[in-house]
Amino acid sequence: MRIEKILSVAGIFLILITACSKDANNLSSDAASGAGGSLARFTIAANHLYLADYNTIEVYDLADAANPVKKTSVNVGFGVETIYPYQDKLFIGSRDGMFIYSITNPSNPVKLGEARHVRSCDPVVANDTIAYVTLRGGSPCGPAQDGLYIYDIKNVTAPVQKNLFPLSNPYGLGLRDSVVFVCRGSSGLSLVNVKRPSSPQLMYTVEDGNFLDVIPYNNLLICYVSTGLQMYDISNLNQITKVGTVNY
Repeated sequence: MRIEKILSVAGIFLILITACSKDANNLSSDAASGAGGSLARFTIAANHLYLADYNTIEVYDLADAANPVKKTSVNVGFGVETIYPYQDKLFIGSRDGMFIYSITNPSNPVKLGEARHVRSCDPVVANDTIAYVTLRGGSPCGPAQDGLYIYDIKNVTAPVQKNLFPLSNPYGLGLRDSVVFVCRGSSGLSLVNVKRPSSPQLMYTVEDGNFLDVIPYNNLLICYVSTGLQMYDISNLNQITKVGTVNY
């Protein structure tokens, strides 16, 4: 995707968010913590656009959404793939690790910590104390054991791996309360109970789609599948219910 197109999409997205809320204080907790897919290569937080461009994060000020202003370019490392915002931090997935950046100053992200691993594809989501990463081995992602990797980030300068929960063929993921939604392609959507992060438990797997990524938003789970979008009511996490489908 060309950078001009990304900036255009980001500007439209920001305008829509602004139009749908009377002021920033009325945004839902999901929006405030970064409601976005774990496979996203760009995200908007604190009125700034953060764009993954292989080895760097490009930062644009969106004060004037129609005319984004580049503020800086942050060198992260090899193969930057995904960005996930949470409060005043960015969790960045690359081919060889997870990186945590502070955006207390939105125009100038500052590295706080990192967790390195063997080369693999690694979307990431997080909350205040735990980061969840899926690694998928095999070409073109490189060697790694498939699964959900769980990191303690209470000390963000030194993330510590707490567990590896084996799950075959994981893609994107999402977090709602104490449940992680793990997309597994044609193997379905697995719900994992992480109330005790050191001892995750598989709840069940939904098998009515080829799941690639998810966005939990309030009581709705928006799923990106191979045929389009599928929406689920997740007000009862013990039995989520499909409420809509958009094919394209």
